[in-house]
Amino acid sequence: MNKYRVRLLSMAFAVAAALQGVTYAQTASSSAYTAPVTPRATYNFNSGWKFTFGDAAGAEQPGFDDAAWTAVSLPHTWNETDTYRAYISHGGGDQSEKMLGIGWYRKHFKVPASATGQKVFIQFDGMRQAGKFYLNGQLIGKHEDGVTAAGLDITPYVKFGGADNVLAVKVDNSTTYKEEETGTAFQWNAKDFNPNFGGLNRDASLIITNKIYQTLPLFNNLKTTGVYVYPENIDLDKKTATIKVEAQVSNEEEGDYASITLSAVVVDAQGNVKAKLEGNTTDLVANQKEIMTAEGTLTDAHFWDTKDPYLYHVYSMLSVNGKVVDVVDTRTGFRQVEFKGGAGTGGVWLNGKFVWLTGYSQRSADDWAGLGGAYPAWMHDYTVSMMRESNANYIRWMHVAPERADVDACDRFGMVEVCPAGDKERMVTGRQWDQRVEVMRATMIYYRNNPSIFFWEAGNTIVAPEQMTQMVALRKELDPHGGRVMGSRDNDLAEANKALTPMSEFYGVMIGQAPQTDKVSGDDIFRGYSISRRDKAPLIETEDFRDEAGRNVWDSYSPPHFGFTPKEGTGPDGRAMDTWHWNSENFCLSGASRYNSYVTNRIDNPDPAHSKWAAYASIYFSDSNADGRQQGSYVLRVSGKVDGVRLPKEMYYVSRVMQNEKPDLHIIGHWTYPAKTKKHVYVAATHCDKVELFLNGKSLGVQTKPVAFIDTFNRAQPNMQRPAGEGVSTGFIYQFPNVAFAPGTLKAVISQKGKVVGQEELQTAGEPKAIKLTLHAGPQGLRADGSDVALIDFEVVDAKGRRCPTDEARVDFKVDGPVVWRGGFNAAKLNTTNNLYLDTECGINRVAIRSTTKPGTITVTASRPGLTSATIKVDAKAVDIKDGLSTEMPQTLTLNAAITK
Repeated sequence: MNKYRVRLLSMAFAVAAALQGVTYAQTASSSAYTAPVTPRATYNFNSGWKFTFGDAAGAEQPGFDDAAWTAVSLPHTWNETDTYRAYISHGGGDQSEKMLGIGWYRKHFKVPASATGQKVFIQFDGMRQAGKFYLNGQLIGKHEDGVTAAGLDITPYVKFGGADNVLAVKVDNSTTYKEEETGTAFQWNAKDFNPNFGGLNRDASLIITNKIYQTLPLFNNLKTTGVYVYPENIDLDKKTATIKVEAQVSNEEEGDYASITLSAVVVDAQGNVKAKLEGNTTDLVANQKEIMTAEGTLTDAHFWDTKDPYLYHVYSMLSVNGKVVDVVDTRTGFRQVEFKGGAGTGGVWLNGKFVWLTGYSQRSADDWAGLGGAYPAWMHDYTVSMMRESNANYIRWMHVAPERADVDACDRFGMVEVCPAGDKERMVTGRQWDQRVEVMRATMIYYRNNPSIFFWEAGNTIVAPEQMTQMVALRKELDPHGGRVMGSRDNDLAEANKALTPMSEFYGVMIGQAPQTDKVSGDDIFRGYSISRRDKAPLIETEDFRDEAGRNVWDSYSPPHFGFTPKEGTGPDGRAMDTWHWNSENFCLSGASRYNSYVTNRIDNPDPAHSKWAAYASIYFSDSNADGRQQGSYVLRVSGKVDGVRLPKEMYYVSRVMQNEKPDLHIIGHWTYPAKTKKHVYVAATHCDKVELFLNGKSLGVQTKPVAFIDTFNRAQPNMQRPAGEGVSTGFIYQFPNVAFAPGTLKAVISQKGKVVGQEELQTAGEPKAIKLTLHAGPQGLRADGSDVALIDFEVVDAKGRRCPTDEARVDFKVDGPVVWRGGFNAAKLNTTNNLYLDTECGINRVAIRSTTKPGTITVTASRPGLTSATIKVDAKAVDIKDGLSTEMPQTLTLNAAITK
């Protein structure tokens, strides 16, 4: 917590306190279930790679000399060094990327002795864009779509018996890349909508199974569908459900046939067996695949919910002649979801209750400045945990499918997801449409056991009716029991939208709330909204509030800026250099007015005139290396509620207040101004009927009505998102006009029916005296696996340790030990990444360090002339990596794991 901001009311802002059932991932009973021992084993395949950018003739050959190549671990991207360095482009995204093309990876490994005679697979959770795989000099597969996970059956090519194997991967992230067989470009392979972080930028695993085994859910290359687990006959009152397992089983043993039996057990978070599932027995001849089934009754069921995201382990087992030969552990949750239409009764109903879905849309790259799109799993969890701390429960991933680390995090933290396949906001036909269907097929198979996914998205804009029919049929084929629906984010083409109404299972909109949607009647349709749609299925907002503002500018009164002036003129694409003029303060006012316009029109409102929306997503959660509208001022799109290294903007706290179901408040801004400053003070508050402001103990008055927001900026083309005139209600923000600054304590108190339900205060900071460092790492600390990251916040504080909120100057760093310095960035300056110096922004900033594979102590010192320096020590802990493999999986956060060390 910032020391210049003191919170006096204990509220459920931490995820661990906000959700129920938070300790289940940490505990297990003394008689915890242990699965039978089988050949199946999964190894961490991330460490021990060598990399070079550029084509390298002969690099696929085992004897190739890669001694001069760089040692790396996965996830890895080569674009972490050439992004976030130039002002963003609206039409073209990041203009600083130069490393577009081919890169090579090589890895030596040995399979364990136990693998002899078994099946061996390698799984890559993803890469960008395309890759060719060579094992011991032989081409064994390729990947081209840049979105889905890829599997490789390396059994015919791998050397057993302790012999050395060499895997080489040629990766191409060219935006001009075309599918080899057809010469067709992939629609979504563009860096404006889909930030381009080339390389093996996700986790990799080596998997060993018996030759009679349950297949992997990897349709790309392997064409296998894995295990599908789902509930039926849910009885919420009795807390029972029928749990079913469908497992694709393959027999690759030599011989005539094998008699195989499938069974399963459902194990709770404490390790107790809660249900036994009986399955069928079948005879499979050699090289035959078949779907086998098992089912049983789960009693005393603990259903997955956004407020209680409970997960079970389902162990599905294959037996031959009574001996278990294969076990698959599927972690999943069971829930009942209904998708309804109707004024006052429609929306998404989870476990028998209406749930208002509220949150954000986010680029699927989910990128971090200085690290790009390749970073450890616990940092994906960190982002999702921040969403939950802001009281969000809903995220819509944009354009392409999210990665495994993010989907699993949403399962564990209770975030409902919209999952696309691949698109670039344009209808396509022919081979490009077929590519989209193929990615959707692979994505459904990969994620259909993830309870947090409620929506499959067929397009980021409308598709043809026959295409939607095809996508709905695909859902019914692959995910008929998952409690999910298929739809698209529709657009302004009224007749095309009407044509989709009968077959779509939900309706997505963009900036859907407008005067026109308030006035539709009969068969009218505007921006995807119509009465008939409202009465048929949920209407969900997928990307509202497209305004932008950096974290670095408080308001018009804070030095050193004293206001923000957008750049004049036009960019190379003919668009205005800057579209917005917001700072942190008026960004909050604008954002609150948009959110309030949806809240007052929630579908659970019984008034048909104000009953529309089942979900709200504000674009984005974090600033991103995508197309942006501040082309003259920022190096990334600054639509986020947090910045590019996840430091909160004021809009983050306002979002927390607006989305809270309990009383909450936040004083927008700080209280350290020059003498004689006089300004409006804004307090975001909810579930109260009175807001009172105090300065040094003296009341400055009471407000009972939220302020109206008046947009006086007409730089952008006027539209209905920002009405002029008398303004629109912010719904949650209370204004105290013309408050004269005086040093001391500014306090806001909120009351409901005469009872104080919350208060917060700000304190004036003194002169800068010292630098303060704070370490963030995963729950196991920094691991020396070559890919783990630790984050270090550096603040400038006064003599009492309070952050100086208007400090904006350079801090220099010295670093020693086994470490790769990744640094951070300044959003409004050019070429700031990867440097051993960085400016604070509003008194704070954040840098990152990456481990090597060598354990040891890392020392980081931050200094500035005239301030007391700060030093922090980080122990990079040894990780057992043998023959290129490790049994230690990437670390993740649980709901109650503390990440600040």
